Amino acid sequence: MESLLSQLLRRHQNLIALTLLGLALWPGVIYQQAAARDAAAKSGRIFIATDRATLKFLPDREVVEDKNAEKKVQIDLPTSSGRLHSSFFSDNGQDELTWLSSEDDSSFQRTDLDSFARESEGKKVVLFVHGCCVSFKEMEQQARDLERGLRDAQGDKVILISYDWATPALYYSGSLKNMDTTQVRFNRFLTELRGRIPADRLSVVMHSLGGNLVVRYLTGPGSEFAPRDKNAPKLFHLLIFSRPDMSLDSFVTHAADVSLTADQNLILAAENDININLSGFIRSLRGYTFGSFRLGQMHNARELSPQLNVLDVGSLRLGHKIPYKLIGNLVNIM
Repeated sequence: MESLLSQLLRRHQNLIALTLLGLALWPGVIYQQAAARDAAAKSGRIFIATDRATLKFLPDREVVEDKNAEKKVQIDLPTSSGRLHSSFFSDNGQDELTWLSSEDDSSFQRTDLDSFARESEGKKVVLFVHGCCVSFKEMEQQARDLERGLRDAQGDKVILISYDWATPALYYSGSLKNMDTTQVRFNRFLTELRGRIPADRLSVVMHSLGGNLVVRYLTGPGSEFAPRDKNAPKLFHLLIFSRPDMSLDSFVTHAADVSLTADQNLILAAENDININLSGFIRSLRGYTFGSFRLGQMHNARELSPQLNVLDVGSLRLGHKIPYKLIGNLVNIM
C-alpha cells in the first residue's frame, strides 16, 4: 500500500518543485542585484539578441525642424536609443528577434546582425546562452559580468553577444515548456551568426538549461551536423558548458557528435551546486530518472572524460552562479 508520504509527494510534486527551486534561486537574485550596483560603471559594450515577446523598447525622442514646411514647424521623432520595459515571457509566435546594444544598464540602442558583424571584425566573439528562470535584467547583468571577465583577460580583443531566450523568471516548468518554441528562433539566429563569424573566432558559453538549446541545434531532428564526421570543418572554436542542467543519459548519445563540432570542449561541473542537485532530485520524484543523473554534477560529467574536457569548479563554492573570471581566462588561453 502506498504510504501517506508518497501520496503527498505525488499529489503536490509541482508545488514542491517550484518551492525548492524558488528557494535555491533567491540567493542568486540577491547576488545579481548587488553585482549590478558594483559593476554598472565598469561594463563595456554588450550586444543582445532577444526573443522575449513582452520586451518593450521605448525610444527616446528628438525634436527636429521640418525645413520643408511653409512655417517653422518642429517634429518629435524617435531615436535609435531608448529604455526597456519587460515582464514575464509569453510566446506570441513572433519570429523576429530584437537586437540591442548597451554600455550601461539603463540606455539601449537598436542594432542588428550587420552592425554586430562590423563591430566584431578581428575580435574573438563569445556567444552567451543563459540558463532558465531569469528576467531580462538578470540576463543582462549576467552578460555584463561575463563581458567584464572576458575583458579583464583579453581587453578589447573580445566581444560578447548574449542570446536572451524565452524563459519566464523563477518558473522552471514554464522554461521547459517554452524551449520548443524558442528553439526554432535560436536555430535561425545561430545559423545566421555562424554565417558572419568565422568558426575559429566563435566560442559559446552556455549556462545550466541554456546548453540544451545548443545541443539540440547540433543534434536535434533535422540537424545537418549529426552524425558528425571527424574530418568535417569545425563550427566553433570553444564550447563551454557551465553546470549543464541536462540528462547525462541523453547527452551521452550525442557527446561524440558535439565534441567534433568545436576545436575544444569543456564542462564545468560541481557536486555542491544546489540548483543542479534539486533538478535531479525533482526529476527522480516525478519518475523521469532513478537518482540524480544531471550532466552538471561532477560524478556524472567525469564519465565523459577524456572525450570532453571536464573541470571541477566545486572548490569555488559558487552554488549555481557563473564563474565569470574563470571563464574569461579559459576563453583567453584555450
